[in-house]
Amino acid sequence: MDLNPIDVGQLLALLVFWYTTNKDKGEKAEDLGKMKQQIKSLETRAGKVDNQLNEINGKLNQLMESNARLETQLTVLINQN
Repeated sequence: MDLNPIDVGQLLALLVFWYTTNKDKGEKAEDLGKMKQQIKSLETRAGKVDNQLNEINGKLNQLMESNARLETQLTVLINQN
């Protein structure tokens, strides 16, 4: 089998194309893996923030109820005098 320079060039071009395609696939797969990991981390952090906000909301409601009771008691005390 006799290969002329054009055939060799075409073979080299195909090999380079195959190599870069596989390299790009590997890099993209790695990037995708990193992004998935970051998404999971963000979802976990978002869940923690939601829990903290729910706790804060509950405590704020308790404070508002306590404040309303105090206002009522102060009104009763003022009206007694």
